Amino acid sequence: MLDDHQSLELKGTGPFMKHITCIEDLRELHKRRVPKAFFDYVDRGSYAEETLRANRDDLQDIKFRQRILVDVSKRDLSTTILGEPSALPLILAPVGLLGMQHGDGEIHACRAAQAAGIPFTQSTMSICSIEDIAAAVDKPFWFQLYVMKDRGFIKALIERAIAAKCSALVLTVDLQVIGQRHADIKNGMTVPPEWSLSKLFDFATKPAWVAGVLQGKRRTFGNLAGHLKVSDDITSLSTWISSQFDTTLNWKDVDWIRSIWPGKLILKGILDVEDAELAVKTGAPKPEADQYGLPVAAPTSGRFWAKAALASMRPPPSIVPSQTWTSSAPAQPSAVWSRNQPATVNELLAGTDAPPLGMSM
Repeated sequence: MLDDHQSLELKGTGPFMKHITCIEDLRELHKRRVPKAFFDYVDRGSYAEETLRANRDDLQDIKFRQRILVDVSKRDLSTTILGEPSALPLILAPVGLLGMQHGDGEIHACRAAQAAGIPFTQSTMSICSIEDIAAAVDKPFWFQLYVMKDRGFIKALIERAIAAKCSALVLTVDLQVIGQRHADIKNGMTVPPEWSLSKLFDFATKPAWVAGVLQGKRRTFGNLAGHLKVSDDITSLSTWISSQFDTTLNWKDVDWIRSIWPGKLILKGILDVEDAELAVKTGAPKPEADQYGLPVAAPTSGRFWAKAALASMRPPPSIVPSQTWTSSAPAQPSAVWSRNQPATVNELLAGTDAPPLGMSM
């Protein structure tokens, strides 16, 4: 495989690529095919993008153990996620406005994920609606939920996810206040949107993208259109959305959602060990750990099985370079947090009745 610099030098600038060898190739290809405003929407982050860079750095820091002289003729990457088989330990995360990256983008992404044997997560802020996707695929998918001030709408949205037979509900818990996305402001991705000759020219030079989006089922927020008293155009809906994120969201709201949702519940956005412990205490008798930071509530009884990604939750080095975290169970071994020598997942599970995991961080 070519490294990034060699690959970019050989790719040219057209909307096609002869050899796609890595994720960076796919990113570069998408950058050529869609208008800058929409590319930056998925490629960039909020404010100074410190969290975005930290996430990438943390993932790059994860290394596989290099073992030798082991029979690798029968390699198997399959696993189970929330009790369901998965061909890979991967999940397609929710992406807002995915249908503006490609016409009917949510449907295509869900079909691709299901063909690959991994879960797909639809965003509340998707272009295709829950019903659009459910009618176009053969298997259940996950649905990501933002909690709005309009609880009546949220209750109806959860009930629509139930009717669509979504297999898990992914509750975002770290976005009571929307972060300022500098790239979006500069690109005119505002409410109302800003238009300019350069933006119109950018759109005009992407005819395949324009044709695909125009042929798609929708060009507005499909989960909101027709379900609110405001107009269905994207500007009116965006204005409503910006006023609806609820700064009062708390653990009682999680209980309220569990009273409506009968299936598997995932809390998306837990980044702190104390919050992971709180998730466990909310009725979760079997904490497990993975590297993704997704505390997962499991069975249909509504009780949490928290998958608190404790192995990836390291205290900032500027606060404390090495700190001991002890399981809530009494008289159990403790795990030492260190950027140079991270604790294994199984050390962090000491004192719980969760089964050991065959991996270390």
